[in-house]
Amino acid sequence: MKNTNDAEKLAEDTLKSLDNIESADANDFIFTRIQNRLAAKQQVPVKEKLKLMYTLSAMLLFFIVVNIISFNYLSTNTNAVNTRQKTSGLSAFATDYNLDQNSYNY
Repeated sequence: MKNTNDAEKLAEDTLKSLDNIESADANDFIFTRIQNRLAAKQQVPVKEKLKLMYTLSAMLLFFIVVNIISFNYLSTNTNAVNTRQKTSGLSAFATDYNLDQNSYNY
């Protein structure tokens, strides 16, 4: 029982010490100062917005140019591949190693 009574007395002493605390007085203009600081942090300078806009525009332009060039390159190469004659693997091998000729050169 002694431990319980000591704990209760300690709790009561702590609560009584809180009764002596007075509320703190704030500066009259503290709320407006806090609002101004928050507003200043949220504003992004115009220079940074313009820099971001120019960077994104340049990247988009580069992407479009690369796509146009690759489309033109692939369309011309596809036409060149389609105009060649298709040969079988055996006849292509014979042509590469000159095996399709009937004459022998010693």
